[in-house]
Amino acid sequence: MTTTPPVTTVSVVIITFARPQYVADCLSHLDEMTERPHQVIVVDGSPDDRTRELIETQHAGVDYIRHSLGRGTMPESRQLGLAAATGEVVAFIDDDAYVARDWLVQLTRAYADPTVSGVGGRADNGRPEESTEGIGSIGRLLPNGDLTGYFAADPQRRVKVDHFLGANQSYRRTALEAIGGIRGNYPGTCLREESDTCLRLTATGHQLIYDPRVLVRHVAAPYQIGGQRFDRRYLYYSRRNHVMLLARVFGWRTPYLRRYYVTALQAQGHYFRLVTGLIGKGIGEDGNRASLSRRLTSPIILTRSVVEVAGLIAGIWAALDGRRRDRRAGVGTP
Repeated sequence: MTTTPPVTTVSVVIITFARPQYVADCLSHLDEMTERPHQVIVVDGSPDDRTRELIETQHAGVDYIRHSLGRGTMPESRQLGLAAATGEVVAFIDDDAYVARDWLVQLTRAYADPTVSGVGGRADNGRPEESTEGIGSIGRLLPNGDLTGYFAADPQRRVKVDHFLGANQSYRRTALEAIGGIRGNYPGTCLREESDTCLRLTATGHQLIYDPRVLVRHVAAPYQIGGQRFDRRYLYYSRRNHVMLLARVFGWRTPYLRRYYVTALQAQGHYFRLVTGLIGKGIGEDGNRASLSRRLTSPIILTRSVVEVAGLIAGIWAALDGRRRDRRAGVGTP
């Protein structure tokens, strides 16, 4: 005989920027769930009124928050949603993340364990083999300070993790309040903003789990904040924001930060050797002779290295500023 888990009230927060068509689809999937959430909040940073009009005309039961913070303010948007949430659990989904019909049922079941402070779910991106890729390394903080992803993997069970994917994450509201809420100042692509929240929780003894049954279909909408996914701009902010993350969460003396720099600089050395091999000897990474077009375009690889090094340097100044902001806000910083 199975025991019905205790009812947990859930506030669902959707953050968006100038993508009303995706908000409409996201809300439609929430409406189609087998159970309804306690509260749905849309936090809109758009420069126009299309999303507001959508909510007012088609989704009167949805709480709508508008802000003028501009692009690259996802964590600030999440904090606005958290401040307005009244549920015991606050779940954050992206506007291009469409929940499964039993998403809420599976989410509340995961919170039946009172020791769980946060639950991250799986994001189905529609790629072949993604359900088994990295299945033993989901959401891990590695000894070298790097973070693994693999949030499309399906281990067929709940697993403890160090961080979540931002598109499908949730927390007990009391746990977020205990660490001072969600910190901002992760600009650009906002990469690592969700990891900041997660690592601050795990650093203070909170347990986070990944449950593949808490499923969304992630359609990966086009960026409205400039650039493309995984372009040079993305690489710059991935390095910058990662350095800031480690320094803000663990402090300047943490081995994670030192090891991260060593690993990152070793990667730049690899790029340099690859390019010099292509230009000087015409030999590719696989040891075979490279085509003429590959040799002629090889210097482009160095632009990746330049951008990443710039991000590593900028991360130091960003961390200094972020830590000053944290101290002024009364948020604990090692």
